[in-house]
Amino acid sequence: MDQEQVIPVNHDDFIHDVAYNFYGTRLATCGSDRCIKVWDWNRQSGLWILSESIGAHDSAVVRLSWAHPEFGQVLASCSLDCTVRIWVEQESARAGGVRWRGLVPLGDSKAAVHSIAFAPEYTSLSLAAASSDGRVRLYSPNDPVHLDNWSVKSRIEFVPGGATDADGPLCVSWCKSRFAAAHMLAVGGSRTRNVKVYRLLNSAFVELLELAQYDCHVLDIDWAPTMGRSYHLIATACADGRV
Repeated sequence: MDQEQVIPVNHDDFIHDVAYNFYGTRLATCGSDRCIKVWDWNRQSGLWILSESIGAHDSAVVRLSWAHPEFGQVLASCSLDCTVRIWVEQESARAGGVRWRGLVPLGDSKAAVHSIAFAPEYTSLSLAAASSDGRVRLYSPNDPVHLDNWSVKSRIEFVPGGATDADGPLCVSWCKSRFAAAHMLAVGGSRTRNVKVYRLLNSAFVELLELAQYDCHVLDIDWAPTMGRSYHLIATACADGRV
């Protein structure tokens, strides 16, 4: 039987994103109140219990992404303050104190960052961050064990010459198939009204193909799991109300 549960998240403004972890036992929420809240599923009570509320950014937090659990409990967030942040749970703090440690903000973007996505676990610990400055930056930790320092390992110039916040957001999604011929990434543009697919070649992402031009802004994108199909499925959410 279908069941519905309302979670009193108590954000003080709009909620922009919700994200389950890999196992569906944790839920993260973020909003215009600049906060991230992390919730744990209590199997005995059947309720979502708030485990931490984080003052995360200097402006609205618009998107969240969990890394695969083989890398630990790692959560990424992006914001209208032009930064990306990585949050790592501290095992020693589970009994009390601050559980989630925020690493140094990644401030390479010159405009708001609207979309982030961790790469599939079989590739590496890598985070794609799509910014309104027309670029997608691929971040990875300098030390895959301690995760303290992250840097840009690759860039995609989606909008030649760059863009600004007035041009609207970019959106990004990874190909999730481990059997694909190469690591691939799909990027959608608002002002440019198009979607491009990139593949990893010699440590850099190069354009593989461009999908048909759209008649309106592309606001979100998702690459479906292959599930044994012999072809790929990419869905886009557009400003004209169509998918």
